[in-house]
Amino acid sequence: MRALPEPIDGSRVPRKIDGPGGRDPNAKLLIWRLLLAAFLTICSLFVHYFGSKDVSSPGMLGSLGLLYTTIAVCWAAFLAGAPRRLLLSIQLASDTLCIGLLVHFSGGPLSALPLAFMVPIMLAAYYRDARWSMAIAGTAAILVGGGHFGLALGWLLTGTSAKVVYLEGWPVFVTALHMSVFMVTGMISGGLARRLANRRQDQVRSHIIAQKARCEVRNIMDNIQSGLITVNSKGVITRVNPSACRILQLEPGQLLKQDIRGVMADGMQELTDIILPVAAGAEAVIRGEVHIQRRGARMPLGLNVNHVTAPSGRIIGAIAIFTDLTREKEMSARIRESDRLAAIGELAASIAHEIRNPLASIRGSVEILAGELELEGYQDQLLGLVLKESARVNTIINDFLAYSRMPAATKACFGAEEFRDQISLQIRQHVAAKNGQVRIVCDVDPVEMMIVADPGQLTQMTLNLAINACQSMAYEGDLGIGLNLVGGGDTYELVVTDNGPGIDPDIREHLFSPFKTTKEEGTGLGLSIVARIAAAHGGSVRAEDNPNGGAIFRVRWPLDRKMLETGKELLLVD
Repeated sequence: MRALPEPIDGSRVPRKIDGPGGRDPNAKLLIWRLLLAAFLTICSLFVHYFGSKDVSSPGMLGSLGLLYTTIAVCWAAFLAGAPRRLLLSIQLASDTLCIGLLVHFSGGPLSALPLAFMVPIMLAAYYRDARWSMAIAGTAAILVGGGHFGLALGWLLTGTSAKVVYLEGWPVFVTALHMSVFMVTGMISGGLARRLANRRQDQVRSHIIAQKARCEVRNIMDNIQSGLITVNSKGVITRVNPSACRILQLEPGQLLKQDIRGVMADGMQELTDIILPVAAGAEAVIRGEVHIQRRGARMPLGLNVNHVTAPSGRIIGAIAIFTDLTREKEMSARIRESDRLAAIGELAASIAHEIRNPLASIRGSVEILAGELELEGYQDQLLGLVLKESARVNTIINDFLAYSRMPAATKACFGAEEFRDQISLQIRQHVAAKNGQVRIVCDVDPVEMMIVADPGQLTQMTLNLAINACQSMAYEGDLGIGLNLVGGGDTYELVVTDNGPGIDPDIREHLFSPFKTTKEEGTGLGLSIVARIAAAHGGSVRAEDNPNGGAIFRVRWPLDRKMLETGKELLLVD
């Protein structure tokens, strides 16, 4: 018996292919034997009542008893777990022997039961192989023809002169015909058995190939980073891969066998509007782009939708392959920003050369005149305005140069507690210089945490956010600064909160762009510098509304574990 390999995709297949209907061949053969025994019993009763005087009723009864005994013994052995191939062989051999005894006791050459040998011959071909079929056929021919030959030999040895019926032409012809039928049946059954065995092998081979193909397809689908969804012509989702569930933020059970219109009604209708027409036969979509809304965030998707066709070529659905383009969009924006900053850098160098030096001369000259001249009233106000505005222009140029010429981040490893104390002191001094009333809470978690970042740039970024928050509160309110680990301990997060008026809707979309500000004296570069420092550390910054009023700024950048371990070792050596 050959067992099929376990299915990879969870589908149900017969465990055995040797027995009809997937049932154990020994059990099936026992059922066939019971039917054969019942048939032989009926035939024996008929022969007993209507047969010739040569019929031996005790012999037939004994033969039937032997047949039923072997059936019972084989059934018990089957339940006890006897070797299956051996049990099959014993059953076939015992049936052949019992039929031979029945033929002998029911008239020998004149018996009406020889054709019962056909049953074990065909069963041997089906449950074993062609060799067993021929062996049973030869045994049946020997039992039938040998019995006839034995009777004739006995008649010759006794020397009786009585006329013997079974030596006449017709009985001899019938016996020869039976023997020929047995051998022909054995050969035909054997041939059919070989064809069946080849078909079974082809079935096993095809099943294994199909299993391998399904396994390869599933591995490809499960490991590609793009989402994949197939739908039929009615819009029912028939297949999804893990990446699709991750991108759409849904479980497989929420997608499989569900109508795509219902599943994607919440924020993903644009995706549905593209897939369904293709499934209905519309033109395929190549390199399309849609936007979906997931958990409050707008997500761009790159999309390809193609037809699913039947072997006949008829369109029966659609397959959609999509990719989250959020990172690509961010990368494109960063590249554009870098290109713009490069141009700004060149412009800043020109501004510094053409404006800063003359401006310094003008300011110096005005300061000298202010010290030498005694101006009053309106003239004194005008001179003060010149000094004030020239100082403001100088500040703008300095901020502009600092923004455009920001050096690359030079990361180091330092203690979070030390950073907290330093930044807290600087902010308090700034608030005190402005005569502010800001309650400052600065915290790090855990306290013993080590930070991997550029110390100067991290300080500048934190001060920019803190000063921006203080200015938005007019230096009266609550300022919170927190630094902790998120994302399973793989990401730093700097959080700055205030309870000011919040983020102005007019500049929310361009909050971190240069020269975007609502302050009368602001340059609009403070938050832009924050964004550049975050990007230099491989991170990002985002702003959101504080549920209690005000704004929250979150800066995240990845933790460099290799540099962290190296920095710890250096600190221990120091």
